[in-house]
Order: sequence, then structure tokens, then C-alpha cells
Amino acid sequence: MRLRAEQLEMHLQRTALEPIYFVSGDEPLQKLECVDQIRVAARAQGYDERIVFNVDKSFDWYLINQATDNLSLFSNRRIIELRMASPKPGKEGGRTLLEYVEQINKDNLLIISSEKIDKSVQNTKWFKAIEKKAAIIQVWPINSVQLPKWIQTRVQAKQKRLSSDGARLIAQRVEGNMLAAKQEIEKLVLIVDKDDINIEDVINAVADSSRFDVFDMIESAFLGDYDRTLVMLHGLKNEGTEPMALFGALMWEFRRVCTMAHQYESGVSLESLFHTYRLWDQKKRPMNAVLKRHSSKSLDQLLNYCALIDKNLKSSQKYQVWDQFNILLLAISGINMTNFQKV
Repeated sequence: MRLRAEQLEMHLQRTALEPIYFVSGDEPLQKLECVDQIRVAARAQGYDERIVFNVDKSFDWYLINQATDNLSLFSNRRIIELRMASPKPGKEGGRTLLEYVEQINKDNLLIISSEKIDKSVQNTKWFKAIEKKAAIIQVWPINSVQLPKWIQTRVQAKQKRLSSDGARLIAQRVEGNMLAAKQEIEKLVLIVDKDDINIEDVINAVADSSRFDVFDMIESAFLGDYDRTLVMLHGLKNEGTEPMALFGALMWEFRRVCTMAHQYESGVSLESLFHTYRLWDQKKRPMNAVLKRHSSKSLDQLLNYCALIDKNLKSSQKYQVWDQFNILLLAISGINMTNFQKV
């Protein structure tokens, strides 16, 4: 049985518990809340003991057999939580999980949580066996367009209403961090003593939870998301980021892009370049975007502009560099700046 995260609560209310629940995905808040819901429902049905295993590469899978076989003197029903660092348990783990499914003990409830499962995992023998006996819940990240509505729904669940512009402001401030969004919603509902919450209430009550990271900002520029890039640049400036440190991180990434662009135009495939420069999947998309957007010539022009920034950083013109960062990042994002300077 496959369930969406929003279907889980109704499932737990209306049907008997499945012997196994497998919650996977890369969004931590939804995954945590799904596991919490299952655990609460299990407690209500008499599962009054809980054992938690954090599974890494050195995990002893025999512990699962011990937990399954040895019931406590003080409990008849037990929750076994398997928190897997990777959805790929290896041969020993796969064999243990397969054996568990083949010899399910009705007094045990197994809750497995992991990062997102891919096709290779879903095609394994152990997963197919679990799928026949379990409820599979895959959670998906909520994007920037969906997040304001998600925030409004969470506020409504607390018997209050939040205006659309207030929800958008919270979404902007938490920068996609749903755990931070949850905390801000709880604080907002507690502080604002009325049913209808507007943007002024949000401005007065909600702290800025954004955490602006230099490499995240560079990645946004590579992707061409210039609005987000400038918001992050402004945040870094307000947080007191040292311009020289920002420039150093930017140049480390940008010089690599310039080198890759020359190699790409000489006939080297992108996949070969990604392998050579050891780019994992998450980094391939922004790198691919910037290499498709810029030629080696345009990147060399931007590199010349970087030389001007470097010169100003080491002179009395240091105050100009934040404006120059703005110009450079917009150019990387694909905006044709009329005041862009060539050195």
C-alpha cells in the first residue's frame, strides 16, 4: 500500500495498523511528522515499548533479530524504529529485512525511515517483499510556490487564519526550511492574540530565520535564479559576512566553471566533466545550467571583472564591492547588465 503524507492521518484513524511502515524522502519535517503520527497511533493500540536503531555502515543487523525474538517482561507489543542513514542496507541488511518480512511477529510494529528511495532500491528483493506487507509513504519537498499555501494550512489547523501576503513573507524568510517555518508558525500563533493574522503581525512577530550560505547563493546564480541570488547576497551583507571570504568562495567555484567551459567547447562531454570534477547529482544541475547559458568567452569576460573586484577589495575602494558582487552575480544568472565593466 502506498500513501501520500497527507493521507496517513486518515489511514491511521480508519484502518488497523499495518505490520510495517516505510517512510522515505529528503524533507525532514514531513518525514518526522509521519513517523510521529504512526508512533502515536501505535501507542493508542497498546504498543507500549519502543526500540530505536540508527543504522549506518557499521550497524550490526543481528540486533534486529534480537529485538524481534526477545519480548520484554513488561510489554506485550513493541515498536521497532529503524532509522536508516541510506535507503540501501547492503546485502546483510537486505537479507535481515527479507527474513523479518517472512517471519512477521504480530506483536512487533516496524517503522523504517530513510532518505528518498530510487528505482534501484524499489527493484530489490527485500523492498518488494516489504511492499507487499507495508504502508509505503514517500514525502516530497514543498517548493517555493507551494510553501505559502502550506503555511496557511498549518496556521488554519491551529484555528487561526493567515493572510496570503503574510504567508509569502514567512516563506521568504525561512528560505525553504520547513522546520524553521513550523517554529515560526507556532511562535506566531502564540504571540498574536487574534484569529486573523495579517502581514503587519508577521513583520512584528516573526524573526528572520533565513540562513544565507555563500555556496547556496552561488548555486542560485548558476541556476539563473537571480531574485533568490540577490536576496541571499543582501542577507549575507546584513549578517556581516566578510567580503574577502565571500569573494574567495565565489572565485573557487567560478574558476572551475571557466575551466570546464573551455574543456566542454573543446569536445569533452558534460558527463565526463562531472565525473572528472567529482560533482554529485545535486551539483550537476546548476553546473549544467551555467555551462549552457555562458560561452567560455563570456565567462572569461566575467573573470576579468572579478579582477577589478579583487583590486578594489585590496584598496580604499572596498566599499564598492557589494555593488560589484551584485553586478557579477546578475551577469552569471543571465541578466545582461548595461553597466557591466570589462577590464
